Amino acid sequence: MKINYLIVSIFTSCFLLSCTKTEQKSAKLATNYISVHEVLDTEYITSDTITQNNISFINSSSNKEVSILNHLEKTSFHFFNDIEFKNKDIGILVGGAGLITRITKNGGKTWLENRFSRFGNPFYAAAFLENSIFVVGDSEYIFKTVDYGENWSVFNTKQLFEKRGYFSPKYYKTHFITKQIGFIVGSGYISGEENSFSVILKTVDGGKNWVNIEHKGLSESAEGISDFVAFSEQEIMIVTFSGRCYKSIDGGINWKLLYENKDEFVNLNSIAFLTPEIGLIGGLGGYLLYTKNAGKDWLKIELPKLGNGYKSNISDIVFTNNAALITTAISYSDYRENFVYKIDKDGTNVRPFLTTESEEVLLMGDSYGVEVLNNDVYILDRNNLYKTSIID
Repeated sequence: MKINYLIVSIFTSCFLLSCTKTEQKSAKLATNYISVHEVLDTEYITSDTITQNNISFINSSSNKEVSILNHLEKTSFHFFNDIEFKNKDIGILVGGAGLITRITKNGGKTWLENRFSRFGNPFYAAAFLENSIFVVGDSEYIFKTVDYGENWSVFNTKQLFEKRGYFSPKYYKTHFITKQIGFIVGSGYISGEENSFSVILKTVDGGKNWVNIEHKGLSESAEGISDFVAFSEQEIMIVTFSGRCYKSIDGGINWKLLYENKDEFVNLNSIAFLTPEIGLIGGLGGYLLYTKNAGKDWLKIELPKLGNGYKSNISDIVFTNNAALITTAISYSDYRENFVYKIDKDGTNVRPFLTTESEEVLLMGDSYGVEVLNNDVYILDRNNLYKTSIID
C-alpha cells in the first residue's frame, strides 16, 4: 500500500503530559531542527528545476488515458521509491541515489529536484502534513520542508537513542494519522552489536518533537519494520523483513504476533487495509495474503507468474473503495507488460490494471509505489510516473 522543520526549544511540559505514563518511561525525548546547510556537506547539496513533456497513452486494460508526469532517461540507481500527492497539483517523489526529492506544484509540468548526499543512500518515504513535507530514508535525519522544497531543515534522530555506539538507521515508511500524530518505522544498527533492530518513532505534536518507542513483543530477529497501517493512535499493524505481521493496541508499546510463515522465510514489504477487518500483506516472490477478520486468518492469493515461472516481488498495496491495487518489482526486466494488478476487495479476481499496446511506451516493471487520490491513481515505475483513473 503514503516536514517542515521548525526550530524548537526544550521539550515542553505540555508534551510530557500528553504522553502516557508508559510512554514516559519507555521513550527518550528529543528536539532540535536545524537548517540542512548547517549539518550537511553543502558542496553536495544541489537544486534544479526540471521540465517534463506531457506524454499520454491509452491503458489497454481500462481504455482510460494515462499521462506520464515524470520520466528518467537513465535510471541506474537513480530511481524513486515513493510518491505522495497532496492534491492534483502538489506532489513529491523521493528516492536515490543521493537522497533525492522531486516536488511539483503544477501537476507534474515542472519539478524542483533537491539532492542532499554524494553517496548512494536513497530516501524511502514521504508524508504531507498540511503545508509541510517530511521525508525519511537511509539517513539518521528526518528532512522537512514547509515551502515545497525551497528550504529544508533536519532533525537528527541519533539523539533519541542511547549512546552505546554508532547508530545507523534506515527509515522505510512515515504516515500522519491526524494533524498531530504520526509515526516513522524502520530498522537500526548499533556498531559492535550483532543484529539490527526494529525502530518506531512517534510524534504527538505534528512533527515538532519525536520519541523513540521502546516496543515490547517484537522478535529480536524482526530485522526492521518495512511498512505499517494505523487505524488510530493506539491500534497499529506492521509487517517486518523477517516475514511477520504484528498488531499493537496501545500505540506501539506492546505487540502481538498475528502472522508468520514457519515453513519458509519470506520478507514482507507492504501492508494495506480497507477497513480494520479487510486487508492485504505482501512480500518477496509474489507472496500475498488476504484477511477479512483483522488478521485472525489469512488466505494466500496467487499472482500470475512470469514466463520463466518466477513471481515478481510485491512492493506496494493500496485500496480503492472496492478493490486493491498492487505494484510489483523485478529489477532485471527490460520490459514487462503486467506489473500492476487489481484485486476485488473480497480477495478474488486478480487481473492486470495497467497495460499498453503503444510501442512508444516502455513498461520497466520495476515499480515501488502506488497512490490513490480521489479518482486518480499514481503509479511509480523505475523510469516513469503514471497518472490514470480509478475503475471500480
